[in-house]
Amino acid sequence: MRTGITHIGLVWRTVRHLTARQLIYQVLNRLRGRGRLRLPPTVPDAHFLVTPKPDKPVSWVMDTFTFLNRSVYMPVVDWNYARHGKLWTYNLNYFDFLNQADVNRPALKPDEGLRLIRQFMQAPGLIDGLESYPTSLRIMNWIWFLSRHQIQDGPINQHLYAQTALLRRRLEYHLAGNHLLENGFALLLAALYFRHAGWFRRARSLLQDELADQILADGGHQEASPVYHQLLLNRLLDVLLALSHDSWHSDKAHVAFLEICARRMIAWLEAVTFRNGDIPMMNDAAWYLAPTTAQLQRKAALVLKPERSIQTAKLNGFRKFTSPRYELFVDVGAMGPDHQPGHAHADTFSYVLYVDNCPVVVDSGTSTYETGPRRMWERGTAAHNTVSVGAAHSSELWAAFRVGRRARVQLLIDTPALLSARHDGYRHMGIHHKRSWSMEPARICLTDRLVGAKTTRRPLTGVARIHLHPDALVHLVAPNRVSGTVDIMFLSASVPEVYLTTYELADGFNHRRPAICIEITFTDYLNTVFILPQ
Repeated sequence: MRTGITHIGLVWRTVRHLTARQLIYQVLNRLRGRGRLRLPPTVPDAHFLVTPKPDKPVSWVMDTFTFLNRSVYMPVVDWNYARHGKLWTYNLNYFDFLNQADVNRPALKPDEGLRLIRQFMQAPGLIDGLESYPTSLRIMNWIWFLSRHQIQDGPINQHLYAQTALLRRRLEYHLAGNHLLENGFALLLAALYFRHAGWFRRARSLLQDELADQILADGGHQEASPVYHQLLLNRLLDVLLALSHDSWHSDKAHVAFLEICARRMIAWLEAVTFRNGDIPMMNDAAWYLAPTTAQLQRKAALVLKPERSIQTAKLNGFRKFTSPRYELFVDVGAMGPDHQPGHAHADTFSYVLYVDNCPVVVDSGTSTYETGPRRMWERGTAAHNTVSVGAAHSSELWAAFRVGRRARVQLLIDTPALLSARHDGYRHMGIHHKRSWSMEPARICLTDRLVGAKTTRRPLTGVARIHLHPDALVHLVAPNRVSGTVDIMFLSASVPEVYLTTYELADGFNHRRPAICIEITFTDYLNTVFILPQ
């Protein structure tokens, strides 16, 4: 149990990284009460927009809602339903089901969608549903649904206008990151729908500032989650579709700016995607949450004008190495932006390996956002393909999205065949971790070294872990060698202790599969050699 002094230190190591704007809005957000809707006295004029085809996952069938692999039958919807956690409640309030696509049945019928919208409008005491993030996604889903079906409904438009006005008053400056981008996308779409010049100016300014800051030079989103990158790119393409076909705003410069952002984001996504279409599940990332890279490429081809492809700069914080036989994706960057590391994991120097287009070494994934042992484990160092020292994490984790002390990375060698770096995540223990990757056509050599202070003469012990995909099977054939889908040999200052253990791979939210983890306890240094099968 943490003492008061320890807790104060942990909080300080967390909040010291926040921006001044975040600190101000964190205080304001705690002082003001729960958001309330203020319906306009008259019905606002609404104007239909060009909308994307329904493409959201099926989440409503015959009054049964399914989110995060958990289903609830609700003929009368409880919009505050909390039994499955806040993220499930958020999903319920997003209204993605209005725009769900299913090849086996028609899209949600207009009368079904209107019934659900009116249930929401009549619901008393909304809690999570009026927070700015779900409100942002709901605004966009309602506008797409109403525009697609050419529905003009006065009370719905009044309610939608009130939701947008609430969002405008409560933009999530205290959180920033992907939340603030979603706020901006929703405000821009509502500005087009209601032809509200003030909202348009604010959304334009917000998106210009945040996209310039959050989309890095390589085209990647600063929170370093490939799944959130896919989600944000999908949203950007949908908003661009409406914006580029609407003549009311006459702001060609903003359209051009958003198009450049979209092209850069597509280029980054293509650079990190494996040949079989998978993406690395680094940081908070889960299967089946976002459109695939192939789906986004097809959408981009419809939304963006044909132009010469953009060359991606060297990946920020990641490296990808390819040969005819394998693809290796490595994390050698910071946890994420210092002011917003909530979706980051303590996975410095972790990696993902695909051999012959199949996953072999994988990230253990994300199955929950709920505070608890599983969330802590999935964010922790021991859940990743890197080195742990004692019970410590390479970055200091707490709660569900908080980070105190962060590992800092120094790149030492960065060439197409050799990558070497060190991090100081264990500096409070007087230890640094150095890792090198050496690439050959049919083998990969990985070297770990624990470096102590000059005054430290005792041997340093670490545990390296290799999390295998459930389909990748190995067995121990010698004290320092495993064989199977790949052959792996281990060498250390003393004979390393190699164990085959099991872990649960997160195969989507609330869904896990058993798989093998190789644990190697070593002293001072460890050489790991992957040998590809013939």
